[in-house]
Amino acid sequence: MKSEKNIMGRLQSLMAALSTSIALGQGVSPADYEAFATSHAGDAGRGRAAFMVCATCHSVDGSGSSIGPDLGLIGDNFTRKDLIRAILEPSASVAVGFGATSIETRTGEVRTGIVKSATAKLLEMTGLDGKRVTIPVSEIKSQQQLDISLMPAGLQATFSPEGFADLLAYLESLRSSSAATADASGALSTIPMASKQAQLEPIFSEPFDHPTWFGWIPGREVKSGLVLEHAGRIWVTAKDKRRLFLDISSMVRRGGATGLLGIAFHPDFEYDRRYYIKYQVVENGVISTVIDERRMLPKLDEDSGQPARQIIKIASVTQDHNGGSIGFGPDGFLYFGMGDTGPQRDPQGHGQDMGTLLGKLLRIDVDTSQGALAYAIPADNPFVGKSGVRPEIWAYGFREPWRISWDRRTQDLWLGDVGQDRVEEVGIVRRGENHGWNVYEGHQPYSESFRRPAEIYIPPVLSYTHRIGLSVTGGEVYHGNRAPQLEGWYIFGDYDSRRIWALTQRDRKLGKVVEIARSPARITSFASDDEGELYVIGFDNGIIYKLKLESVDPRPLETRVLAATSEKTGMKWRFTTQHPAEAWAEEHFEDAAWSEGLGGFGTEGTPGGVIRTTWHTEDLWLRREFEISAETAAATGEYLLRLHHDEDAEVFINGVEVLNASRWTQGY
Repeated sequence: MKSEKNIMGRLQSLMAALSTSIALGQGVSPADYEAFATSHAGDAGRGRAAFMVCATCHSVDGSGSSIGPDLGLIGDNFTRKDLIRAILEPSASVAVGFGATSIETRTGEVRTGIVKSATAKLLEMTGLDGKRVTIPVSEIKSQQQLDISLMPAGLQATFSPEGFADLLAYLESLRSSSAATADASGALSTIPMASKQAQLEPIFSEPFDHPTWFGWIPGREVKSGLVLEHAGRIWVTAKDKRRLFLDISSMVRRGGATGLLGIAFHPDFEYDRRYYIKYQVVENGVISTVIDERRMLPKLDEDSGQPARQIIKIASVTQDHNGGSIGFGPDGFLYFGMGDTGPQRDPQGHGQDMGTLLGKLLRIDVDTSQGALAYAIPADNPFVGKSGVRPEIWAYGFREPWRISWDRRTQDLWLGDVGQDRVEEVGIVRRGENHGWNVYEGHQPYSESFRRPAEIYIPPVLSYTHRIGLSVTGGEVYHGNRAPQLEGWYIFGDYDSRRIWALTQRDRKLGKVVEIARSPARITSFASDDEGELYVIGFDNGIIYKLKLESVDPRPLETRVLAATSEKTGMKWRFTTQHPAEAWAEEHFEDAAWSEGLGGFGTEGTPGGVIRTTWHTEDLWLRREFEISAETAAATGEYLLRLHHDEDAEVFINGVEVLNASRWTQGY
């Protein structure tokens, strides 16, 4: 097998051959590009032309690309800092579904690209040149999943620093429209804020390394928690102290949707000390999902050190969509989710193929074995005895089931399923059901390729568009004592947008839904303690938060306008593009010499903006006067500011700074 260094060299050569642009930035360091782009806004119009270098591999119209992900909504979910890092260090974080695969044939030929289709006989892949190649499986000598991007490092040198800033400005402008609130199918594209939000309180003083799961060890007299880290380490914690519980990092394949993803304690754990972990390994270039049975020592605070018993091992097609779900149900059986494992869009229809475990929610009995299996099939599994159907299947039609939980009162099984191009979804799953993928994505039809006559497809309780999130994280039904106003509400979130929502349902029909918080970090899972209170696991900052729900008022935020925005009618503002005197924000500052214009201010095409006065400079200072009567002030609860800003904004009222906002908004 060729080394990754050699493969990267070939990718660099291919990129050089594709690009006819002059390398304007040779001799300028990546740090210089970063510094310049951080301090210069750039021009989105010029950046659109600069994007032609990227258009070889990326689309922006939602049509998809044969090589790289579509970037049509990238401005909704990535900061400028994120975009800079993605270009300067393309292999630091490879988009799920676009990791490279290297194939060596029996004749010694090496091909590297993105796997687009894989069957028992043929594998199709697309290389950096955009050409699709079909390789018979019988001719493949070895196959290796690479933790590298097909976009080579050094691409910034194609641009001058000014051109690099322009490109970033264009990418930031690629956002969804804020006009619609839902698509025709009913998938939500806006969710109202709750009147009062939850607070997130860190429970440990030091962060962990990309935690994926947090919970408590059952049966311990001293309350002790476990924290799983993506790379394969588990820590035991008590009163802010921690020590290493288990380290299998040498076995775990970490990266993207692979790693140490989940843990479940046997229902009889306090007596037999058995627990189960789910993770991915790579062997001979093939990634597989493994569930191991292990035991703790009698003190219940340390792994026994005994060899693990492998319960099941499931091979993946690519490195994507392995499913993060594992847990024991109220019936004592082990449930776990398997994603379709790719390629993107599930071209082989794994979600609907009843002869494979991929794209399914599975249910097994780990207390007994059956034939050559290390587990048994529960007799009441819905497809036992059906020809051509894997008996482990409990439900099917899933893309990437990421976190399951049971309502401790109703025993409803909730599941969050990560979507493909358009929506994310959460739903309640029951025995033998088909939840649609890839015939459906959320509530809407997706593909006719694997539709079967008379098949019943179960819609989710809720689906939401990628305008408000890109990757759902399933949560928990709240039954704590601190927030009785949320009793029975399902709390869940989104990994990318970091929003946290609460919903009600009846007979799997959506009732109410509100946004109750925003996490400081991407959310990999939620946890519930013995009292029913909830916790949020922050992935990128490594912090675990207690979700303090007692402050939440779930009524949608209602507002009364005291000083209107310019969304519907242009409001007059005084403005200047020259740095004013220090007292410019004070109540009695004299602004008669400033220009006058109607809001909003900006450039045509600003996503979500209503532009009436053109503004092209880097900075703009605005002043507007309004009065609130004493009677109005006495009748007003909280004062709220509603605005649209593209990039950073500072707001003052009578000389007092009330907001210092970074990034941007997607609408008002």
